[in-house]
Amino acid sequence: MTINYNLAVSTSKPWTLFKLLLKWRGSIWKAVILELAVWLILYAVLSIIYRTALNPGQQRTFERVVQYCDLRLNYIPLNFMLGFFVTAVVNRWTYLYQIIGFIDNIGLMAAEYVRGRSEQARMYRRNIVRYCELAQVLVFRDISMRTRRRFPTLDTVVAAGFMMPHEKERFDEIQYRYSKYWVPFQWALGLTYDARKKGLIESDYYQVVVQDEIKKFRTGLAWICNYDWVPIPIMYPQLVCLAVHTYFLVCLLARQYVVSEHADNKTEVDLYFPIMSTLQFIFYMGWMKVAEVMLNPFGEDDDDFECNALIDRNITMVLMMVDQGYDRAPALKRDPFWDEEVEPLYSEETARIPNNPLKGSVSEVRLPESVHEIKMVPHYDDRGGAPFSNGGSLRRRVSVVPVKPEEQQHHHRTRASVGNIEMFRSFKHKVERSFSRPHLHENLGRKTLSHGTLENMDDDVMAHQTKRSAFSISGASGASTPTHNVSFSNSAFADSNDELNLEPSTPTFKEPVRKSASNANLQKRDFPHHVLDDVMEENEEEQGMRKKSIFEPSITLVENPKHIIPETEEREREEEKLEKKEDTSSKSSSKKDEISKRSSDFFIGSRQDSEDPI
Repeated sequence: MTINYNLAVSTSKPWTLFKLLLKWRGSIWKAVILELAVWLILYAVLSIIYRTALNPGQQRTFERVVQYCDLRLNYIPLNFMLGFFVTAVVNRWTYLYQIIGFIDNIGLMAAEYVRGRSEQARMYRRNIVRYCELAQVLVFRDISMRTRRRFPTLDTVVAAGFMMPHEKERFDEIQYRYSKYWVPFQWALGLTYDARKKGLIESDYYQVVVQDEIKKFRTGLAWICNYDWVPIPIMYPQLVCLAVHTYFLVCLLARQYVVSEHADNKTEVDLYFPIMSTLQFIFYMGWMKVAEVMLNPFGEDDDDFECNALIDRNITMVLMMVDQGYDRAPALKRDPFWDEEVEPLYSEETARIPNNPLKGSVSEVRLPESVHEIKMVPHYDDRGGAPFSNGGSLRRRVSVVPVKPEEQQHHHRTRASVGNIEMFRSFKHKVERSFSRPHLHENLGRKTLSHGTLENMDDDVMAHQTKRSAFSISGASGASTPTHNVSFSNSAFADSNDELNLEPSTPTFKEPVRKSASNANLQKRDFPHHVLDDVMEENEEEQGMRKKSIFEPSITLVENPKHIIPETEEREREEEKLEKKEDTSSKSSSKKDEISKRSSDFFIGSRQDSEDPI
């Protein structure tokens, strides 16, 4: 009989498992009580002989034997052998239960695909499932002692109703030296073929479905027979049993209390009763008994498989499926939630218990309230730390996504929002950098071009760009007009009145300017550069943090923007007026040299800052 204790451990409490210790059937106490009693009796006999029957010389000899056994007791690798043996037995036991044979699928498929309300159709359904169960009875008779006691002969199987007399005669006609478990399965498969020929099974596919379920059931029973035929090699159980019993036979001497005053190994406290050795005996011997009980689950132990109960359950359920359960589906009506919101009901007691539905661990994380939009930009090139891969164009796709109010982290919530940790960690570094090191171009205003990173440019390319083009930076009076608004990745601060002119000083010069060593071309198109206020330089430690942040993208280049900020539009209109009035032919050569020098300084600063990208 299987011992079911699931109800007792359904709720975890401090005393839950302690209640199981009070059970007797199938318990560790029942398994080891006999061996423990014999071991304690032998221990007590040796202890009495040592204390009363031996003279002092014999006691010294006994004490040396006790010391010798105790020092060498660990020569027996008990933990190693028991661990592997129990693992192998438990895996075997688990697989046997998985294939023990539940016939439900055969009954369901037979009731579904063998159609008809006639007596003949009913007999086909009932006999198909009964033959499958008959095969299971024949297998269990040969591997389970409990089933063998129930059906000692084939005549008892006929008397129980699993086989009819004329079927037994046909079964007995086959005489050979091997088992005949296959005969009932062949009968069942033959009936499915006949039912298809007579139209009771409407298609070949339905016939195959029924036959597949029969074959799966037969395969499971075949594996059970194979496991019964080839058990775990007998040397393994012998080795484990010998190791455990030898270990505790040696413990009868090794764990004796030494009470002589002159003994080197005199016991500190003489307790008479071996408390710790008794606990060790229960644990190790009980461990071996677990494997012993599970080694053959088709026996008569308390926790062995209930084969007889499984046979009764299978035959009763499967006949109900194909007979009383056939073609009796309830009338089709609207369900209770047809025109209403689906709101399942609870009992009044359980309605107060909160539910914890399936939800992602970070699904409740929201954006900070200060974030109103998210800029989506291309990924950085890991090799160069630049927003553009080698050979790519400056025109890259950028998208701005607005943030909805429900996606923001409100003040009354306590869960951390995305980016808070990075913002908190980098705050200290930003403040320290702002006070400990002067900014580049401190004489300029507190506005900078938006984040981004120009690729590393070597000296040759830098010199080539300086010779071919000159960039004008307007002063307080405003002298030039930029036609390209592009975000550069220098951390230098530019004055709010200063503007960058990417147009060459000679109006006829139309050749694109090389941006970096990656040969990315800055073509003549209008790109607005976003101006961010109060952006401070960051050191190399902040570089990794900035790359991880999703709220401060590393580039803000926008292709063909539809809307330009009013300040930029007004500035461009003023610059267009100044451009018309400007007479490029009247510029002196000294001013050209000055502009070229300032442009070179600007790009040198950009190159230095690009080594510390944000």
